[in-house]
Amino acid sequence: MIEYPDEAWPLKQGQIPSRWTPLDPEHGRRQEEEDGSGQALPGLAKETEDIRLFSLKQSVLRTSKPGKEDFYGFLQKMKSEMNAGLEREDDSYFELNAKALIGDPQAVSFFMNEIEKYLRRTPFTGKVPEAYRTAAEALFHEWKGFGPAYRWFTDRAYSESTGLQMIGRQIFYNHQGRFVAYPYEMPSLDRVEQLKRSLLKSDPNKKLNKDNPSVEFKMDDPLWPGRFIRLAIWVSPRVWEGFTTISLRRQVVEFLDLDDQAGTECIPAEAIELIRALTGTFRNTIIAGAVGSGKTTFANTIVGEQLLGSSSCMGVVMIEKHPESILPYQIKGHRIIPIQASNEELMEVGVESLRHDPNILYMTEMRYNEWEFYLWSGEKGYDGITGTFHTVDSEDIPYQGAFAVSTRIGGSLKGHLISAMKSCELVFILESVPDGKKRLARISEVFYEEASNSVFANDLMRWEPEQSAWSYNDKLTPGLMLKMKKKNARATRIMLQELGHLAAQKPMVDPLKESLKSRIVLNE
Repeated sequence: MIEYPDEAWPLKQGQIPSRWTPLDPEHGRRQEEEDGSGQALPGLAKETEDIRLFSLKQSVLRTSKPGKEDFYGFLQKMKSEMNAGLEREDDSYFELNAKALIGDPQAVSFFMNEIEKYLRRTPFTGKVPEAYRTAAEALFHEWKGFGPAYRWFTDRAYSESTGLQMIGRQIFYNHQGRFVAYPYEMPSLDRVEQLKRSLLKSDPNKKLNKDNPSVEFKMDDPLWPGRFIRLAIWVSPRVWEGFTTISLRRQVVEFLDLDDQAGTECIPAEAIELIRALTGTFRNTIIAGAVGSGKTTFANTIVGEQLLGSSSCMGVVMIEKHPESILPYQIKGHRIIPIQASNEELMEVGVESLRHDPNILYMTEMRYNEWEFYLWSGEKGYDGITGTFHTVDSEDIPYQGAFAVSTRIGGSLKGHLISAMKSCELVFILESVPDGKKRLARISEVFYEEASNSVFANDLMRWEPEQSAWSYNDKLTPGLMLKMKKKNARATRIMLQELGHLAAQKPMVDPLKESLKSRIVLNE
């Protein structure tokens, strides 16, 4: 006779078939179900509540009981059981955990295999959250991944999306240049905090707390092997409680030369040879614009054109806090040295890098610390310096560089501004336009005018919204032309020829714009 264990499924009172009789709880004997009158014997009603029946269906349900819980209850039980087992079994568990989060194929395969083995032992029969297709997929991404945002990382439908942002439970993604609501939200604020902690574990050197409420780092992009995704995290008190913000930016564009840039309508085809010759003069250049305006892509274009146009092996020192450029992967045959340096060591590393005989200094994301090295290098007479910066006003570039250095290390703002005027020669301004496209809005020469003791931007090329076309100005300062000819006479000749031809066809009105900020500082 089979005796059924306590965890078997009970039948409700009144559901027991007449052919079955319960076991006597005290003596293990079956009680008679009814007396001769058909009435239940005393005590039978109570005991029927504990009836355990055997059937194939009930046996299957008994082995898969956790699946009857809701998904997140099942997930917690699985995590509890699997974490303990995996930690005992493998000392490298935490390293695998960090790699799984950033999409390492081997780590993902390991955990997916463990999840599938668990599901074979303990099937899940509940409802999978809407964002997922299978129970295994849901369990992995809610345990080790980015939750419902995982499709942005793994689905080719999102491969051209340049950004994803989580604000609290809300999720948004960049679609054709604009942020729109993602189809799903994070399941809870606790899940957001869990994701934040997991991201930080992937880079033990990063600290995030009330004293350091923001952090930036990178991860490999699962959709684009060899590329990366930049992450920025803000927590309280930088943002309100419950509004932890995780922003991700994806590199979706490979190296574009000037012909490619014209194909995207960033620049006009008529200006390709002009800009190519201009880059060949190796003037110190700032590529500027708002966030998402295509600065880094265009800076890669400028430096890449300088390398592609060279007949000899060039040396490039690329200084970054977080990897921004893809040039080392895209252009071969040149000495491209990608350097990573934290804020505190940027100046020291920059000075040391000059011992490696670079022809080009490239700083892919200039904020405060990078400006100190940029101005120092320019003042020492180096050329071929290129950097990117967040601003939209060419004329104010020297002031902003000087202000950045003054804010960081102190000293005379006027003195730093004089240094900046020696270091900043050309400025390219990029802007975003509808449908996710980018546009080169201005190319300016930045110069100091002694007569007015002020700084001016002299636009050489400018987008004119009223005409929906670019205009041109071929009047450069003698000082800049002298430097250009000294560096590359042939490129200078071609540039002046192209610029003169375009300026005759599409002349620019009022090419000069004064920097009022610089004027105030210089005339104090």
